[in-house]
Amino acid sequence: MDAINKIYSSVSQTVSTLSAVFLGNPLTKDYDIAEHIGSAGTELVWKIYTGSKRTTKEVASIFVFDKKQLELFTKDEREEICENIRRGVVQLTKIRHPQVLTVQHAMEESRDTIAFATEPVVASLANLLGNTTNVSNTGLLAEYKLSEFDTKFGIFELIKGIRFLHDEVQLVHRHLCTENIIVNKQGVWKLFGFGFCWSKRAPGTPVGNHPFKSRLLGNPGSKWTAPELILENTCNDSTDIYSLGILIYTIYTRENIPSPDASSDLYGYKQSVTKLSNQGPPKLTVIPESLRSEVKKMLSVNPQARPTLQSLTQISYFCDQYVQCLDSLETLFPKDNLEKSEFYKRLATIIGDIPHRVRLYRILPLLVKEFVNCSMIPFVLTNILTITASCTRAEYMQHVSSHLRPVMLLDEPVQIMLIFFQNLDVLLKVCPSEEIRASVLPLVYKALESKSQQIQELCLSIIPSVVVHLDKATIKGGLVPRIKTLCSGTNLVSVRVKCLLCLGQLAPKIDKWVMIDDIVSYLPSVNCREPAVIMAIVGVYKISFNTDGLGIPKDVLACKVLPHLFPMTIVNGLSLQQFNAIIALIKEFTRKIEDEQGDKLGSKAGSISSSTSSSSLQEKQQSELQQSFGSLGFGSGNDLYGDFMQSPASPVPKQTAQSTAQQQQQQQQRKAGGGPMKLQLKPLQAQSNLNWSVSPMATTAKENSNNYNLFTQQQQQQNASSTLQNKVHPPPAIAMPMMPAPAAAPTASMASNMWMNNNGSTGVTKRLELTSPTNSSSSNPYGQLQPLIPTPSQTGGKASAKSATSPMLSKEDIMEFLQK
Repeated sequence: MDAINKIYSSVSQTVSTLSAVFLGNPLTKDYDIAEHIGSAGTELVWKIYTGSKRTTKEVASIFVFDKKQLELFTKDEREEICENIRRGVVQLTKIRHPQVLTVQHAMEESRDTIAFATEPVVASLANLLGNTTNVSNTGLLAEYKLSEFDTKFGIFELIKGIRFLHDEVQLVHRHLCTENIIVNKQGVWKLFGFGFCWSKRAPGTPVGNHPFKSRLLGNPGSKWTAPELILENTCNDSTDIYSLGILIYTIYTRENIPSPDASSDLYGYKQSVTKLSNQGPPKLTVIPESLRSEVKKMLSVNPQARPTLQSLTQISYFCDQYVQCLDSLETLFPKDNLEKSEFYKRLATIIGDIPHRVRLYRILPLLVKEFVNCSMIPFVLTNILTITASCTRAEYMQHVSSHLRPVMLLDEPVQIMLIFFQNLDVLLKVCPSEEIRASVLPLVYKALESKSQQIQELCLSIIPSVVVHLDKATIKGGLVPRIKTLCSGTNLVSVRVKCLLCLGQLAPKIDKWVMIDDIVSYLPSVNCREPAVIMAIVGVYKISFNTDGLGIPKDVLACKVLPHLFPMTIVNGLSLQQFNAIIALIKEFTRKIEDEQGDKLGSKAGSISSSTSSSSLQEKQQSELQQSFGSLGFGSGNDLYGDFMQSPASPVPKQTAQSTAQQQQQQQQRKAGGGPMKLQLKPLQAQSNLNWSVSPMATTAKENSNNYNLFTQQQQQQNASSTLQNKVHPPPAIAMPMMPAPAAAPTASMASNMWMNNNGSTGVTKRLELTSPTNSSSSNPYGQLQPLIPTPSQTGGKASAKSATSPMLSKEDIMEFLQK
């Protein structure tokens, strides 16, 4: 609250002060008056304020003369002084020249004040040299420091202005002093204070009616005036040259030449100027050597000995390349393009050594005029961007931005865009984020759509520094799609590689889902036959995988990334180092899948085992047991003991490749719906030991029993008509074709493991290799074929009636048989 009160009181005090100063002046109707910044004129009687025009908001400076300063003068003297001030303002309004202060609004007078508006100024030269008389705010003046270049070029401009007055206006200023030199916002030194000016007449003509009085407001100060004007009452061109010499001496020494006042001691004044003419001022050595001798000549008592204005502009002091360059720049606009292009090339070599304030306020306004000539823009733009490099953000937005925005939208000549991208780091440094989105980003979009390879590559190399100032939505919706379009549409490997590298460099600036959906998913569609493109893709994958906050999920790695990477490993042209890099990345991705999926499955199994009941646990154990038996060659049925014919002590013979092929052929024929097929039988080999081994079966005991009983019935029918010879010497077991099975027969999957198959359209009996140890020397090499399970008649009458009539053998019968 205290701070607000202070601001309020300060503003109120300023408004009340301005109201008192400008009370009743008509100028206040058209201009808003603000801050008091300086003073100017004889004895610094003019106060300078900042202001702006109400209708156009055009910035201006307001000069105000308060008549209350004349209270100590008599009425006649006040009237004479006011008349002198009015005459000076009127004369100033009539003259139009770059070295003469420009009046924007003519003089307005009220009962208490005289005021007029001019171009924006900083202050008078006297204020900048330390004389702050009639100035309330000296803080702004302390910040403004005159450089050597400012002084040199300022004096050079004054010489040109005085020469214009003498040659064109036929006017002698007669009162050149630091109070009547105004420095405007651009740093140009301007002539002011024409109250004592005199029209040129023939040499020796008396000035007349201008006695030097003790009160200096009514006449020019004797310390700035040429001796002939005081002693001989004559005036000519050399009068201003003498005053100019005093002015140069004061600028370099920051003090006036000591001399008595002519109004009180005319004899002493005459002695002083004679000594000054012969010996020179006491601190003449402070002045630069190339100018020193000319200043001594300018202070001569004899007007004929003084140099001319023309000769002064040609001395070595002003033959400086910076002075000559800036002087030529002011007159360059009307010249032809060839001459201007050569000049702008020379300017580019020295503009970096010119003070920043001069470049910003003097050179920049002259350069932007060339924007109307498109062919000159490339030559001018380089110098403007050099000036921009030393600007602050506020200076850029105030002085440069409005001029560069229209130029950024130009397509021709193509060098314009090239220069912008070569210096885009300069723009990013001085542009706020809003300005980058408004002006720089459209330039980037246009460059990505350009047909010039150099512009495309420059743009892609600068994009990572641009995205720092962009929001994620702009990157996703505007920048990434254009880069992908350029990458897919170009035939240049270098551009495609830079596009991929640019996408990889965007990784830290975008969200994870944008990286995966818009970039990682896009990479498989990129044409990757060149090793450089392949390595760029590998780099994008690696950045996406390793960048904090991103990463690639295992499903994307397994389904998209790895299928894309594997073919890259066999592309021709890869070096060993490149191949190893791809393989290393594939291993890294595979390791991630292995770790994450293994952890997932392990945790899932643990959660299942902890929540299952005892019954489900038994079922799981039974299933694992079945899988274990299946791996040993047993069937996969539910009854683990279904294959009751299997001898536990006998090893399971392995099927040969030939029998496997025969079974596959038989299955194909059954699927095709063919009839019974002939089987190629392999004769049984004689063995020394009885081998009851059979192929593993996948049927249950119940199914095997049913099949056996059916076979027994068929066998009994055949035995009824057979001979005794066949009973005593049964033929060896062979595979016989079976009859077609009824509709309710077992499925084909069961039949493949049955001892005797009779349930398909074509059936096959499995071959048994049986030998008898007692008949090994018999003529029959096959031994005697014995059934595996005896019929009730073979069991010695011990079989029960249930066994004879039942289609299924009981477990007791099976165990009794096994014991025997």
